[in-house]
Amino acid sequence: MISEFRKTKILYIFYTFFDIDSSGEICKTDFDVTLDNIAKSRQWSPNDDKYKEAQAALYRIWESIQEAADDNKDGKVTIQEWLAMWERFVEKPFEWQDLYCKFIFDLQDTSRDGSIDLEEFTSVFTSFGLLEEDSKAAFKKMAQGKSNVTWDEFKTLWTQYFTSENPSDPGNFIFGAATY
Repeated sequence: MISEFRKTKILYIFYTFFDIDSSGEICKTDFDVTLDNIAKSRQWSPNDDKYKEAQAALYRIWESIQEAADDNKDGKVTIQEWLAMWERFVEKPFEWQDLYCKFIFDLQDTSRDGSIDLEEFTSVFTSFGLLEEDSKAAFKKMAQGKSNVTWDEFKTLWTQYFTSENPSDPGNFIFGAATY
């Protein structure tokens, strides 16, 4: 059984990052809109290599989410299927989580220096519609006073987000929200 705290975080991800059209389900078109939003914020055209890389990564993430959660194989993941997937989650991440973790880190690390700073973090989450001040506050909590977060630290924080029951754990802020 998922605790109410973890359920809140899991639903936050569903609604904020995957159900882009607010239909109550995740489908491939949500990933198309996400790609368009990211491309617009990064000024990528469909012919750019970065656009094509992001598209391939997002489609692989979608396929992996379908494998893990689309129980009735109808090409959509409902809230019920999303929550059922999390009931099956123990400690080992789903494939899509690893793919999405790397995608989000690479998307944020615009300088390609192997770490994310406040500006990089904030620019990504504002492109998802989050408020800049909330994203800044979340980064400060996540980074715990440091000016950047490395890839290894990010992976640890990522896992903590999905497993933590403690609201003050820094991993709980990895998705740009300052509070839950």
